[in-house]
Amino acid sequence: MSTPTFPKTDSLAARSLMRLLIGQKFTHKDFLRETGSYRLSGYVESLSNRHNWPIESLLEWGQTSDPTGRRTIYARYSIAGNVLIVLRKEMGTERVISLSQRLSVLN
Repeated sequence: MSTPTFPKTDSLAARSLMRLLIGQKFTHKDFLRETGSYRLSGYVESLSNRHNWPIESLLEWGQTSDPTGRRTIYARYSIAGNVLIVLRKEMGTERVISLSQRLSVLN
């Protein structure tokens, strides 16, 4: 695996990485509520492929609110707990938290 790199700090990709680095698991709907952006999957793809972060996608089913009662499938994104432990050992817990706070400048 290549060494992960960080996106620009003033980007929504950085904001999503910040959430992942502090151990949050979240979906498109969560990110939309927080940021107003419909592009979470694009940011996750960039973090995974361009920046080399090991992001996991767990597919889940849910009910839509439309009258037909359709079901939908969506992803819940996270970084595995064992990866976060290694990151915190390698970088230090305080540094990971500090980086995630700096990446959250859009808050």
